[in-house]
Amino acid sequence: QASRHSSVPMSLLLNSWPHPLSDDHPSVQIDDLPPTYEEVKNEAERKGILLRIVTWNQQARDPPPAEELETYLFRCRKYHVIAVGTQECENTFAKSIIVPSKAKWESTLQRVLGTDYDTLHSHSLQASHIILFVHKAISHLISDIRSLAVPTGIGEKLGNKGGIGISLSIAESSFCFINAHLAAHQHATIKRINEFEKISRDMGTLLLQREECIVFSDRNGESVRRCMDEESDFLESTTHHTPQPADPEDDFISNDFEETRDDCYESKNPLVNAFDHVFWFGDLNFRICGTREVVDGLIENHLHDALRCNDELTMLMRFNNTFAGLTEGPLNFFPTYKFDRNSDHYDSSQKRRVPSWTDRILYKADADVQLLSYCSAPNIKTSDHRPVYATFKAKLDLEMELKSIAHHLGKPDESLEVKCVVSHDNSAASSTF
Repeated sequence: QASRHSSVPMSLLLNSWPHPLSDDHPSVQIDDLPPTYEEVKNEAERKGILLRIVTWNQQARDPPPAEELETYLFRCRKYHVIAVGTQECENTFAKSIIVPSKAKWESTLQRVLGTDYDTLHSHSLQASHIILFVHKAISHLISDIRSLAVPTGIGEKLGNKGGIGISLSIAESSFCFINAHLAAHQHATIKRINEFEKISRDMGTLLLQREECIVFSDRNGESVRRCMDEESDFLESTTHHTPQPADPEDDFISNDFEETRDDCYESKNPLVNAFDHVFWFGDLNFRICGTREVVDGLIENHLHDALRCNDELTMLMRFNNTFAGLTEGPLNFFPTYKFDRNSDHYDSSQKRRVPSWTDRILYKADADVQLLSYCSAPNIKTSDHRPVYATFKAKLDLEMELKSIAHHLGKPDESLEVKCVVSHDNSAASSTF
């Protein structure tokens, strides 16, 4: 019998739920970076880089103290690149139109990470924000940084919903990081799919332009690009319209995935061909199909497989080509939304929203990328969402980097032979000249 309680005490379930792939999982071994910058650089070039990705809807609340962020999200001296995507960051959408700055949050992150990391780039879309940090030891490998904001909110012009992308090259490998906040509510499955498709399409094409861009749709539905010169300040907001109230929460469950646009099924996600490595994350807002009573009952009875099989995004990634080429780690953590603040209890308000895995990290399936951890941070309770983190190891293409080294050593190009080998067993890259 499904429970009719309005909240679920998660602390009672931790011993019987599948073991999440957390930083503390027995199979997860992430060693500290070497003590010197030279050793960090050499190890990154030889074995690949470690990337940490975090997504978190902050509900416009102040984050916990820096010490907690370091303990649960950003462990010291572990990563070469850190990408942090936030939604409802610092302020609500309405307030972010007037006060778009995320300087307070950026300063907090820099304080947590310390002096070994530089801010590589940041970009905001009203209340959403993405920022990349890089370890100083590999900064010489970074080039070709670009960013793009794609609003999908009201009229596809307001940034209350949408995606922000940052692309760059590390050595000769191209990377794309996308943070998105998609349409809310249980019944908005089709809208979420269309937003995901639009963001992916625009990121896979317009992000390759040299200018920093903001993309929106005109009245005919065609994509329009507005760009800023490279010397200009980074674009942080897109419009100054007065926001309209959101639709009320609806308990209607949509299982009709076939109503998506036909071209969703005919086209592939252009991102997977545009970049060597793609990381797609955020408050994607996909829900578990079911009523509150049914989902509560599945959680209380530890029916994890049933929950996962009724997760919208899990189903869509199997059957909808909008998500082609992307994969995800095991959903062995508890649904990350919606919690009563500062508690482990799901929504006990009158709306009683259905617990769901709204906060996700997807990545391009590739032999050169290894997922090391994927979990939520249940001890951070300042928001109605739990943060989610993932750690990856990615191998780098160093061929052109080796050519550049040889050129600086005075080797004539016509007599130069360059060979770069990065094997799949994590052995060292080798070169011959």
